[in-house]
Amino acid sequence: MSKHEINSLAKILSDPENSSRTAEEIAELCISALDDARSATHRLAVVGQIRFGPQEPTHTVVLGPFRAPLLLRDEDRFKAALERPCTAARDAGGHLAWDAKTGRGQGRFLLAPAFMKPRDAWDFYRGAGPAETIVQALAEDRPQHLGPACICGLKDAMACQFCGDPYVRHCPLHEPGAEIHRCRKAA
Repeated sequence: MSKHEINSLAKILSDPENSSRTAEEIAELCISALDDARSATHRLAVVGQIRFGPQEPTHTVVLGPFRAPLLLRDEDRFKAALERPCTAARDAGGHLAWDAKTGRGQGRFLLAPAFMKPRDAWDFYRGAGPAETIVQALAEDRPQHLGPACICGLKDAMACQFCGDPYVRHCPLHEPGAEIHRCRKAA
């Protein structure tokens, strides 16, 4: 629970008129205050499309929620937040570029604000209209080939974060048939 949410609840609970309210009324006030506080969101979602091969079907996935660097009150604040580093969300989206286990496939992603209620989404984009454009872009466009990235220039002697064994470097771009490190603890 954020400090803003705690302050909203504290204001309601310290109201002197609570002596004339029932417990249910106070609970409703608290829940609606939390809903209002959470409708202005700090949450980002990663919306991606992946497919395993050129003839395979495209699958739409959503990752998150991730924390945005700014409070997302409207579309302008959302655009300003995207100009700042959203490292965790972008890293997660970057992993949709191809299947790391096989070194094949392709994908793409975009960052979108994450909401708890449909009303919040409509209120966020009211009058601006980009939500329909985003939905059309996801529905119509086919993913462009992103393919595996070259890792030849990365430093050696990196250890697996799960098992601690050193990685044997194989570049998925230049050595597509190479055996990839698969840690059982990561799965």
